[in-house]
Amino acid sequence: MDPQAPRLYADPRGIWRDDGAGRVHGIRWADIDGIDGYAIDVVDRKLIFVELGTVSGDSLELRTDWPGYREVATAMSVHLPGLDLDALKRLEFALPDDPPAVLWWRD
Repeated sequence: MDPQAPRLYADPRGIWRDDGAGRVHGIRWADIDGIDGYAIDVVDRKLIFVELGTVSGDSLELRTDWPGYREVATAMSVHLPGLDLDALKRLEFALPDDPPAVLWWRD
């Protein structure tokens, strides 16, 4: 794990990514309207991304290998009705050639 990797966390307000040096970005639970996931290839490994989106077009990108991801995934399954934690786990098997997967959409 990269020591410079952002730290992810969830609280009662939403999901947050701390990029260090006081740079914290996040999305409130009520504002999340969709979650997509995809894989990309880099030189020596595959990276899996989960992207949270809002109606206004804002988004927050999370990587599954960043510190705190597992706890955030669990919190998402609690705060976002209908999100299947197994869908997030299956994303780990995504291939870079696969199209982005829609993991959750607010009704």
